[in-house]
Amino acid sequence: MKKVFIQLESGRGYGRDILKGIYNYNNRFSEWEIIFEPSYYLKTSNNSNFIHLISEIKPDGCIIENYENAKKVIDLNIPLIQTSSLNSTHQIPCLKGNYDADGKMAFEYFLSKGFKNLAFFGIHKVIWSDGRLESLQKNAFSKNIKVHNYTPKKKRSISHDLKEIISWLKSLPKPIGIFCCNDDLGIILINACSMAKLKIPYEIAILGVDNDELLCSVVHPKLSSIARNHTVAAFNACEILNKMMLGINPENHIIPTEPINVIERSSTDTIASNDKEVIKALHFIRNNTQVNITVNDVVNSTNISRRNLYTRFKKTTNRTILEDIQFQKIKKFKVLLTNQKLSVKEIAFQLGFEDVSHISRWFSAIEGTTPVRWRKNNM
Repeated sequence: MKKVFIQLESGRGYGRDILKGIYNYNNRFSEWEIIFEPSYYLKTSNNSNFIHLISEIKPDGCIIENYENAKKVIDLNIPLIQTSSLNSTHQIPCLKGNYDADGKMAFEYFLSKGFKNLAFFGIHKVIWSDGRLESLQKNAFSKNIKVHNYTPKKKRSISHDLKEIISWLKSLPKPIGIFCCNDDLGIILINACSMAKLKIPYEIAILGVDNDELLCSVVHPKLSSIARNHTVAAFNACEILNKMMLGINPENHIIPTEPINVIERSSTDTIASNDKEVIKALHFIRNNTQVNITVNDVVNSTNISRRNLYTRFKKTTNRTILEDIQFQKIKKFKVLLTNQKLSVKEIAFQLGFEDVSHISRWFSAIEGTTPVRWRKNNM
């Protein structure tokens, strides 16, 4: 039995997603003896007992979050995976987010809800914050949309600068969609809006990243967030670690984590438009994902002509009516795919498809992969 030593912060959603992936791999393929570093309040110091503990346990492999500890493990010549890309080197395989895909998903989400004003709330010179900002700016630039940016360069905690954050929020054009570099900053922004008496989501819509479900649900209003495939990435990391413990060098030192979809909660549950007829159409589409609707059905839900609605709808959402019908349907389909208890056929019937024989082809044409493979890659 292989011994695997694990050191990561298990109190947060990200850490628990990683643990779930480790459990899934170990439960399915291996019988590793998992050994955890003691909880922080049981440690004699931050780092002094770490190498002593490793030396005593003599693990066959390690999964480490802290880079300083990772460097010490390298010196012991123990196979190692790092769960963070912060300060990582080519020597250590590590989990790293697809920050470009995160920013693209956030931009397309806000655009689909009619937002013409966008902003970013991040942390200066942190790779995952900078990457998501650059992606949002790149995608917004392609549509001639300016991104208002708040990434303070001060070393003190962002949460201590609430007066400065409130001043920034009040200066922004409204309504505006703000993409936060993670869920923690989303919470800070919700607190700042509450103090500033700014209405969420009608004046300011807030979107986080990582979908820490408890964190996102405990605040008011609840925080929308981009869910990412951390559990699948951790499973893949375990496969690589297992090969390393067998003496096989990894082919790739980057283990990617990818965005899955936006989990919408009340912080973004709005349509940023003053066009009442377009809003009627958007609500009709969103309220009827469980049935097959046509463009004519959407037109009939409004009081204007097909041509008039088409023009105004496209201007608001940057999508045609048919494209938005497909977008909302596929978004709901992916949400239901994350429920392992439902088969693809059951999901198809639940969403109003009468002929399920073409579901895989329909899904693949939009997503570039089959529903079964999408579920495997994102669960």
